[in-house]
Amino acid sequence: MNFLYDRFFKNKTSIFIFSFVLFSIGAFYISFFPPDEPKYVDAALRMIEKGNYIVPFFNCHVRFDKPIFFYWELALFFKIFSIDHLIKIGHDYFGLIEYAARLPAIISASLSSVYVYKLSDLLFKDNDISRLSVLGFISIGFFVYLGRSVYPDMSLILFELMGLYYFIKERYVLGWVFAALASLVKGPIGLVSVGFTYFIYLWIVEKKTGLKEFFSLKNGLGFLAFLLIGLPWYVAIYHNYGMEFINKFLIYHNIERFTGAAHQHPHSFFYFFPIAILVLYIWWPYILQLLKKVDLKDRKNLFLILWFAWVFLFFSISRNKLAHYIAFGFIPVAVLFGRYIKEVKESKEISYGFLIFEVVLSFVLSYIAYKRGLIQIVSSIFAGILIISLTNLIKKPTRVIFYKTIAISVVAFVILLQFEGYRPDKFVWHEVLKTRLELLQYKKFNQSFVAYTRMCMNEIKNPEVIEKKKGVFLVYTKLKYLKELRINYKVLAKFIDEGTKTVLIEVENE
Repeated sequence: MNFLYDRFFKNKTSIFIFSFVLFSIGAFYISFFPPDEPKYVDAALRMIEKGNYIVPFFNCHVRFDKPIFFYWELALFFKIFSIDHLIKIGHDYFGLIEYAARLPAIISASLSSVYVYKLSDLLFKDNDISRLSVLGFISIGFFVYLGRSVYPDMSLILFELMGLYYFIKERYVLGWVFAALASLVKGPIGLVSVGFTYFIYLWIVEKKTGLKEFFSLKNGLGFLAFLLIGLPWYVAIYHNYGMEFINKFLIYHNIERFTGAAHQHPHSFFYFFPIAILVLYIWWPYILQLLKKVDLKDRKNLFLILWFAWVFLFFSISRNKLAHYIAFGFIPVAVLFGRYIKEVKESKEISYGFLIFEVVLSFVLSYIAYKRGLIQIVSSIFAGILIISLTNLIKKPTRVIFYKTIAISVVAFVILLQFEGYRPDKFVWHEVLKTRLELLQYKKFNQSFVAYTRMCMNEIKNPEVIEKKKGVFLVYTKLKYLKELRINYKVLAKFIDEGTKTVLIEVENE
């Protein structure tokens, strides 16, 4: 087993290759997760269908939520793998549709592994610390998930990390280039994250104000590069939509979501505290030892801690939150892990204690799945978590973390693959292709149907719309709402959609 561990960390090339393979586990065939993943997929496909690569559309409406770059990444891989054609014909036996959509995240996560190595090496000039920082990175829950998801956040984190790295290296033009790409992925936060973190580095590590660096010629050339790369799309979209774009994108999705004027994902100030603990699950047996090892007087440690702290505090203050918003703040946590994990001592008591904990967890989660009617995946949950628990018997904490990360990735993929049998996304997609019937959604809206079927649709809330509609058509709704519809129908299939029992019916109204 040590062969795989040693090969992973041999050099930057092997780190990229093994990271790519690791993040590819679970990226095939698993249907897109509503509400957000299908929105990005649909928007990229409509770019290809319309030949319009400036304005993103979801469900036939302009989507101002995010800037353009992530859509371009998706469109590129969709073109390479002819995903628009595969979706139209309904044949995708190898899960290429989902894999192509997740490739930007997979590649970004793999490159991030390399740049975590490079950043750690830049700070500490120690090959072991750099390699173990990569281990910290791949084992943090945020990156386990974001590295194989259809979200722009992994691309954002990569460009933020690259921008910061090149600023610290005083290669300002490259730093500004990647800050521009970050701002094209997710807006102003890309520039703010790079700039503020770099100034913290200057203040804490270099003991500089940053004024000399800011007014240097190289920095001025870099800012020009930022404008040349980052500005044209914003100018083009403003030219087409004017204040509608400013009001929707800049004011609503950035300012009002931060201040709370827009109630999209409202959560309390303490929302991220349990999340921060949960995403470090793989480190739990060693977390107390790690915290005790950190030297708070070391300026580089202080820089890493302040980097984490400002990201955590900034998004905690924000009134609207999603769990992965603070993921960029866990890059320095990974580097601190790399610096001190070798000093953590192995403890048989902790190892056996955590093994028992995970064995108990396998029983609990299996029972919950059974009670919810997920009979097909009960055995996979039970056996999978038991396999994960056995990694606690491996000697050395670094190897436990490495193999547990792989085990969790494989087990999660197997469970999700079996759970596909309960999900409606692909069944509905193939039923629409087979029957060529119109699909209506009643008091339930699954965004994946828009992406897969290439139909634009709305959630219908008035039963009379369905009752008065003539002809044969499909209706997707929650199982409990069938009693509200006075129609002739036959049930085609039942599903579990976001924890709710749903049904697809075929309606024939004369």
